Amino acid sequence: MNRRAWLPARPTGTPISGRWRAPVPAADAPVEGRVARLADAVRDHVRPGMHLHFASTPSRSNAAIREVARAFFGGRPGFRLSSTGFHSMAHLLPMLGLADRLIACFFGDHYPAPRPNPLYTRLVEAGVTLEHWSLMSLVSALRAGAQGDSWAFNRSLAGTTIAAELAEQGAYHEMADPADPRRRIGLCAAIRPDITFVHAAAADDEGHVVLSAPTSEGMWSALAARHGVIVTVERIISRIWTREHPDRVVLPPHRVLAVCEEPFGAHPQPLYAGPLIGIGSYRDDFEHYDLWRMLTTDDDAFTQFVEPILSAADGRDAYVQLVGASRLEQLGAAPKRRKTGRTWTPIGGFPISSENRMLWRASTGVPTAVSEAPTPRTRVRPAPVSERPPSPPSPVEQLIIGGARRLAARARATDARVLIAGIGQAFFAARIAQIQLAAEGIELHVMVETGLYDVDCGPDGNGYPLSYENISRARRLTGVDDVLGVLGCGADNRCLAALGAAQIDRYGNLNSTRLRQQILVGSGGACDIAAGVEEVVVLTRLQPGRLVERIDYITSPGRAVRSVVTDRCVLARYGDDPDGMRWSLEGVVADAPDADLDDEIARVRRDCPWRFDLAPDLGFDAAITDDELGLLNTLDPDGTYRRRSG
Repeated sequence: MNRRAWLPARPTGTPISGRWRAPVPAADAPVEGRVARLADAVRDHVRPGMHLHFASTPSRSNAAIREVARAFFGGRPGFRLSSTGFHSMAHLLPMLGLADRLIACFFGDHYPAPRPNPLYTRLVEAGVTLEHWSLMSLVSALRAGAQGDSWAFNRSLAGTTIAAELAEQGAYHEMADPADPRRRIGLCAAIRPDITFVHAAAADDEGHVVLSAPTSEGMWSALAARHGVIVTVERIISRIWTREHPDRVVLPPHRVLAVCEEPFGAHPQPLYAGPLIGIGSYRDDFEHYDLWRMLTTDDDAFTQFVEPILSAADGRDAYVQLVGASRLEQLGAAPKRRKTGRTWTPIGGFPISSENRMLWRASTGVPTAVSEAPTPRTRVRPAPVSERPPSPPSPVEQLIIGGARRLAARARATDARVLIAGIGQAFFAARIAQIQLAAEGIELHVMVETGLYDVDCGPDGNGYPLSYENISRARRLTGVDDVLGVLGCGADNRCLAALGAAQIDRYGNLNSTRLRQQILVGSGGACDIAAGVEEVVVLTRLQPGRLVERIDYITSPGRAVRSVVTDRCVLARYGDDPDGMRWSLEGVVADAPDADLDDEIARVRRDCPWRFDLAPDLGFDAAITDDELGLLNTLDPDGTYRRRSG
C-alpha cells in the first residue's frame, strides 16, 4: 500500500518518541448526565469497522477527527467515513490509513477555490474506495435513514456517472412515475451511520444540544445514527437555559451518547453561535486551510504536525499549544451580530502574527509560506485603482467580468429572483452581477448551497462563500434542504446559477469529479443545482481539454446549461433537442488592440471542438472598464482569489 502521504504504520502500542497512547486519567469526580471527556467517549463507543459520519453544521467536529486519529492510529480499523466534504482537517483520517471507504460529495481543497488534492488519487491507487454523491442526494439519503425509510426521492442524479456508480452498488434506482409512466423517478438508498459526530455551540449535561442556523446538512445524520451521537460543544450550559429556549434545541438527549466540551472544536472551520446563545463565535482560519493542503504533500511537515497531537496525554491541550492560544483568540468574534447594512469597508484576512509565527516554528519546525500581515482587527484599504500601475486584465479577471456581464444579462432576460453560485470565480461573478443589477434597481438575491440566502455581495462579505463573514451577514439562514430543495431547485424557483467545471461537453454536461485516473473534487451541490435551476451559466477557461465532445465523467447534467463564458469568448446554446442542439458564438475577447476578428474566431475553433454558428452581430466584447476592474479589486483587494484560481 502506497504510504507516501501518511505516517508509517505501527503496531498498536508501539511508542512515538517513547510514548504511545498514554492512558487517559479518570475524571476526578463523577459528572452528571451525558457529559464526558472526548477521549473517553471515543474509547467507549467507537469500534473498528464502524461507519462514522462527521456532520457539517456547517462547522464540523474537527476535535473528534483528531481524537479518533489518536485512538486508532497504528492500527487498521477499516472505518467507513462520511462527511459532506473531505477537506482541511478531514484529510487526517484517510492520511493515517484508517478508512477503507470514504463517502462524500467533495474530496479536495475548498479554499480559496475548489482544487484537487493528489491525496485522493493516491488513496484510490492504494485501494481505498471513494463513493461520490451530490450534496442534496447525500442529505436526502441521511434524512431517509433518520425517518426509517428505505429510499429517498431524487431528481438530481439521473443521467450522471454518479448515478451509474451508485446503481452498481444498489444505492440508486429508477422507476416509472405512477402518475406519468413516461417519466422516471430516481431513488437513493437510505444512509445510516453507526455513530455521528456533531459540533455545536452548546448543550446542557442532559444532552439538549443547542445550535444556530445555518444548519447545512441539518441533524439528519445525527438522527439517522444507529448507535447515537457524540457531540462536541463550545460550552456546557445550564438546563435552565435549554428549558427557557426549547426552540434552540436541535437534538433530543435520548439520541446523544456523550456531550464533550471542546472550545474551538471546529477549528480551522468557523463557528457561528448566533447572538441569542451568548457564546462567542469564531472565524475561519484560512492559513490553516492552506496548511492542511501542504501537509498532504510534505511527509516531514505532516509528521512534525501530528506527532505531538497523537502522542500527548491530552489531545486538546496539545492542539491548542500547537496552534497557539493567542491565535485562536484572534479568530474570535463577539456574540453580538454585526449590523446588516451593506457597507464598502474591505475586511482583510486573519493571518498569523509575528509572535505566533515564532512560536509555531520553534514548536513544530513546520514551514509556513504565509506573509506577514496585520492582526484580524486591522482593516486594510486597497490603493485606489487610479494609483496602481495600469495592466491588462488577466485571463481570470476577463473570465470573472465576462461571467458577471452574462449573469446580469440573463437575470434581466429571465426575470430571475435568486442566483446560486459555486465557489471561486463563479461566486465573484455572481457578486459583481448582483451589485451592478442593484445599481439599476433590479433585486437579485445571491444564495450559497449550505443555507445562506441574500449574502452580502459587497466587500464586507468574503470571497470564500462558506466563510463566517458571509454567515454572519446573510439575511436568512437555513440549510441545504431549503436552498437546494426549494428556493433554488424547487417548483417555482426562477433561479439562475453560476458554476465552474473542469470539463464541459457539447450537451452541457459538466465534469468536476475525475479526469482519466486523476480525482478532481466531486459534485458538491453542482449536480443538484444544474438539475434543478431554470438556467446555468458556466465559467471556465478556454484551454485544450476543457471544452470537449464527450466528458470523462458526468458530474452534473447539462439540461439547464445555456451559456458558457470563457476568458476568450461567450457561447450560447439554443434548441432543446439533444441531437439537434446548437451553439452560437455570441462574443469574442480581443487578444490585442489590433486583433483581427477572423483570427480570433479561428483560435476559438481550435480549442473548442463543438460545432457552433456565428451570431449575426458577432464582434469583439467591450473592453473591461475601469469601474469593473475597480469593483473586482475592491472585492479581492490582495488578489487572493484571482491568483489562486484558473
